[in-house]
Amino acid sequence: MNNFLFAGKACGLKKNKDLDLGLMISKFPLKVSAVFTKNKVKAAPVVISKKNSGNIIKALIVNSGNANACNGRQGMEDALKVVKSLAKEVGIDESSIFTCSTGVIGERLNVSLIERAIPDLVNSADENENGFDNFTKAIMTTDTFPKTAVKSFSIDGRTYQIKGAAKGSGMIMPDMATMLAFIFTDVPIKKETADKMFKECVEASFNSITVDGDTSTNDTASFFYPASDNPVIDLTMDKAKSKQNQNNYKIVKESLFEVCYELAKMIIIDGEGATKLIKVTVVNALTETGAKKIALTVANSPLFKTMITGEDLNWGRIMAAVGRAGVPLKAESIDIYINGKIIVENSAASKKLTKDIEKTILSPKEIDVKIDLKSGNKKRSVLTCNLTHGYIDINASYRS
Repeated sequence: MNNFLFAGKACGLKKNKDLDLGLMISKFPLKVSAVFTKNKVKAAPVVISKKNSGNIIKALIVNSGNANACNGRQGMEDALKVVKSLAKEVGIDESSIFTCSTGVIGERLNVSLIERAIPDLVNSADENENGFDNFTKAIMTTDTFPKTAVKSFSIDGRTYQIKGAAKGSGMIMPDMATMLAFIFTDVPIKKETADKMFKECVEASFNSITVDGDTSTNDTASFFYPASDNPVIDLTMDKAKSKQNQNNYKIVKESLFEVCYELAKMIIIDGEGATKLIKVTVVNALTETGAKKIALTVANSPLFKTMITGEDLNWGRIMAAVGRAGVPLKAESIDIYINGKIIVENSAASKKLTKDIEKTILSPKEIDVKIDLKSGNKKRSVLTCNLTHGYIDINASYRS
């Protein structure tokens, strides 16, 4: 991964003077596979990066402290100024820059602060871990810790690596989960193949988490890899090479998924005000889509989330959420397990549910909820967290 240079600086966008400007420069041409927010209101950087995502990419610039969203034409002009300033400093085309912003919505981006910082930011970019560490800190907003994950693997006797960083803590909900994620690898992949691979990994990781049910204007998950005429991974290869290629694809996809999932899990662990990590799994559903819809309905229920906080086993809240998800099911045949113990059997309190179990089952920091619909053979899991007073405290004073 020595061909990726990273940097992070404080340019003054954040009132607390923390790092707020991140940079990646590549020594070789890159391709990018990206998934963007489905919110109809999109921040200016999302529009620009979506347009540039089909091009050769040579640099990435990210700012925190300001989302540059809902600023109309001025917001787009400001985002373009940032891109133009970086392009001039590095000596690359503006179309080869990927850009993201995160922070407060509706406030104009102070471009002059960024422009003044860019020369020093570019000069400080290096291939050492210090540069990457600063990059990961520069993209944080209400995050309480940097989120990174690394996975190494071998193909044809050569070792490659996938390394990622993400930010996210609040305003988290699938539909391209509300966060920024940047993942880098040195293994050359055919773009059509990488697009398919990354989309599937995002669906099972970033698009399967929720903190509060809110989808932002700036969501972006991106996967950067070398542009090559002879990619190691290419599902469009001729059949003679297909078996080895399929094996290589599996190796890379599994590594990519592990990085995506670890980053997604850290976002939930760091959910604003959260004290518990919760996994909701729906099994034996008629369809995978239905299983995910039920899992999300439960995971997004404020009553369910506060039940976990209070450690009060009011399991009727889970049943109510399952029933209102609008998914076909056998209402009288539902079983619910929490941390391996059966709580509900055939849609009624289990005879195995004792007072001692009720008092202690929600006390662990990690809660595993399994909902068995006994209707089919499909399953899906969603990660979420509990809802506490801390969430209100953070969001009640976010701008001040």
